[in-house]
Amino acid sequence: MNEPLPAASGSGTLPLFFKRLEALDSERHRRLRRRSREDYRFAAASNAIPIGFSELPKASQEYPIVFAGDGDSLHLAALVGLTASSNLFVGADGQWQGRYVPAYLRCHPFTLARGPGALDSVATYIVAIDSGSPELDESAGLPLFSERGERTAQLNQIVEFLQHYEAQVDLGRRFAQRVGELGLLVSVNAEARLRNGRQFALSGLRVVERGALRALPVEARMELYDKEWLEMIYHHFASLQSFSNLVDRLALREGTGAAA
Repeated sequence: MNEPLPAASGSGTLPLFFKRLEALDSERHRRLRRRSREDYRFAAASNAIPIGFSELPKASQEYPIVFAGDGDSLHLAALVGLTASSNLFVGADGQWQGRYVPAYLRCHPFTLARGPGALDSVATYIVAIDSGSPELDESAGLPLFSERGERTAQLNQIVEFLQHYEAQVDLGRRFAQRVGELGLLVSVNAEARLRNGRQFALSGLRVVERGALRALPVEARMELYDKEWLEMIYHHFASLQSFSNLVDRLALREGTGAAA
């Protein structure tokens, strides 16, 4: 079967994994609490997770990192599965089975959403929640607001993390777009064949082509070096060795082995 990569957003205009987006409000959500995370089942049906620029060194040690999207939406993504509807790092018990948990998953069920009347050039963001998430509850967990409607330390930490993540996603987009502008990206397919005869393939994966990187003019290479983007490209190269990890995980889930 040949599978495409999912978009960074979910259905319609909702962020990936969000079912019901709602602005966090100190009056309406005064009693809302956040439970500690019990599982990652909300991400079980996605084979790619968007990542921020600073995540590349850690994420590259475990997941293949590819360039996904087009134009202004070009971004970095960690592959976590070889079929469109399966995340090989979410176990049957809902636990994350990798060493590194991508920041996007740690943000959920919170996000920064563009506020009403915000302009593209000067975006105003508000904190929003997936109001249907089982992690949000009025009976258990740490409160988001005090009795007077002020942000708690818990919510301040969440907002700080969201702001850091969004800044790194923005930097990752600029990095990805510049790599694309320099003509370094090529489209490849990832294929796997198991011993039981089943074959899997992901199409439309974009990666940096080594020959194109070597052929860059000195000025362009120095630009990448000065911005520390050249180092990140090499982390990207190293991450591609992790395709074999995905194949092994798929074989284990299918109850068979990978073909020699």
